[in-house]
Amino acid sequence: MKQLPLGLVIEGNATHSAVLRLSTMTAELGPVKSVTKRVARRLSNLLRAGYAVGSYEELQEARIILIRVPDEVLPRIVNELNDSELLFKNLSFVLCESWLPSECLSALSDRGATVATVMRAPNSHQKHFVLEGQLAAVRQIKRVIERNEAQTLEIRPRTKHLYFAAEVLTTALPLPLLAEAQLALRASGVTGKQLCSLLEEMNREMFRAFLNGARLTWGGPLTECSPEVAEQHMARLRTTNPKLAVDMEAQLAWARCKISEQRKG
Repeated sequence: MKQLPLGLVIEGNATHSAVLRLSTMTAELGPVKSVTKRVARRLSNLLRAGYAVGSYEELQEARIILIRVPDEVLPRIVNELNDSELLFKNLSFVLCESWLPSECLSALSDRGATVATVMRAPNSHQKHFVLEGQLAAVRQIKRVIERNEAQTLEIRPRTKHLYFAAEVLTTALPLPLLAEAQLALRASGVTGKQLCSLLEEMNREMFRAFLNGARLTWGGPLTECSPEVAEQHMARLRTTNPKLAVDMEAQLAWARCKISEQRKG
C-alpha cells in the first residue's frame, strides 16, 4: 500500500484549526485517530478528509502524524503513542497550534521519530505558520504547508519561548498603552472614526520609523518638541490627569532605561 503523507491524532474542537483547513488535506490526510473510532469518524467527516482508525498502529501508513489535541491531553497521547507498536523510525510527529515546545514530544524522538511544532502566525493577508523542532520534521511539514500557497517561518529548535516573548511584547503589552491613548484622545474631543484612524496612523508611523532604523530614538512629540515644552505638557497632565501622568512617567522611565541599554550594547 502506498504510504500516505499525513496521519492525524485529534481530540477536542478542531473547527478553527488553520492547519487542518489547508486545502490539500482532502487529498493528503489518511488515518485519523481519536478517543474512539466513532469520534474519529465524526471528526473525519467534519474535516471532509481522511478515514477513521481505531488503533495507533494504523497510523503507520502515514509519514507525518499531526497531533491536534488540548495541551492538557498531550502527555497522555504521548504516553499512548510511546506504548503502541508503532515503528518510530522515519516517522515525524508534528504538534499543531499549541504554544507547547517540541521538547514535549521528546519521548517520541527518543524512540527514533523526529518532532516539530506548527502554529499560525499573526498575518491579516495570508496564511503564515511558524515551525519549530527537529530539522527533518520541520522540512516535511514545511513542504505540506507550502503546497497550500501558505508561508512558513522556521525558528531555531528550543527557541519557542523567545517567539512567545516577541508576540507577547507586540500583541499584549501595548494594549494598556493604546487604551490610555484612546482615553486621552476622547478627552480631547476626538471620537468615532477619526479616533480609530488617528490611533492607527500613530502606530503605523511608529512602526515605519522602527523599520527604518529609528528604534534607538524617541518618536513623535518627543523628537518634535524641546524638552521644556514636553515638560510643560507633563506638568499640565499631572494637574488635570494625574493617573495618566503617573502611567506615562513609569513607561517613559522604563523606555529610557531600555534605550540606554541598547545604545551601550
